[in-house]
Amino acid sequence: METDKDVLPQTSGFRRIVLCVDSSEASHCAARFARRFAQHGVELTIAAVALDPRPLAPHAALSGLDLSVARRELLDDAQRAITESSSALADTAAAVRGQVIDLAKEKGDVAHALARMTKAAHADLMILGTRQHHGLMRWLDPSVTDRLSQLAPCAMVVVPDGYESTREDCFQRILFAVDGSPMSSAAVDIGALLATPETAIRVVYVVDRAVRYSDFVPMTLLEDAFVKEGELAIAEAAQRLESLRNVTRARVSANLVSTDISADDVSHALLRDAERWNADLIVMGTHGRRGVARAFFGSVANRVASLAKIPLMLVRDQHEEITPGAESKNGL
Repeated sequence: METDKDVLPQTSGFRRIVLCVDSSEASHCAARFARRFAQHGVELTIAAVALDPRPLAPHAALSGLDLSVARRELLDDAQRAITESSSALADTAAAVRGQVIDLAKEKGDVAHALARMTKAAHADLMILGTRQHHGLMRWLDPSVTDRLSQLAPCAMVVVPDGYESTREDCFQRILFAVDGSPMSSAAVDIGALLATPETAIRVVYVVDRAVRYSDFVPMTLLEDAFVKEGELAIAEAAQRLESLRNVTRARVSANLVSTDISADDVSHALLRDAERWNADLIVMGTHGRRGVARAFFGSVANRVASLAKIPLMLVRDQHEEITPGAESKNGL
């Protein structure tokens, strides 16, 4: 007799996906990673941004330079990036299409343009590669990733440069980093869509023993507060996960992780734990605050994204408006 545990969604649970690419090797890694989501019934849009040449050469008009050739090259480069990524998805069951975003016509920078396009597509997942910045043609540098983590209208997976997927189906070991905030709970709910009954799940809370508030609060009291908050956070997250039909209760573990007392931080402690546990995906919220120490905001997620050697899923508060800033200059 078929039970609820036997009736499972497809591997990813996501139906409208935007893959953000440029001409870098990081984007090729992201495209290969996206194959595991490219199932029947999935609409996958490959988006590339063609930069506006005018901010790149602000005095061109004064010197009589014609920027139309440069604009055409930028548009061709974006289309070429889409074509290259499409080849990595050619034999999948997803409906794949490409879209060039022309910043000469759009307002704002790369991050705002991608966020608006993703919102207009009603996407439920973004995928992009990230690496160190090299050259004007390649815009998926860490600063763009940081801004997208604040703007993305849906969950976002950041794939590090050089990462190679070993599988094209389910995730084997997912690590959820929680902090007790509402965004942390939202990240657990969304990240759980990637689990199957065979997936091992680890829930961690990092006790930051390296903070220095001892002039105001005794150090032991602060650590005790972190531990109590952490125990509640991981227990609540584990309970949410264990109630799901696509999660096997026995394969869920919850643990407190601590930073070293000095010369350490939450992001490094989290990544060390992920590496020791051999995680193939980290899931965390982006705008959560850290309980008793409310001075900590959302920078930990961006730090993890800049250091991680495995894919990272980020989930943010999606109630903010996506509008370009007046100071935007193509994200460069």
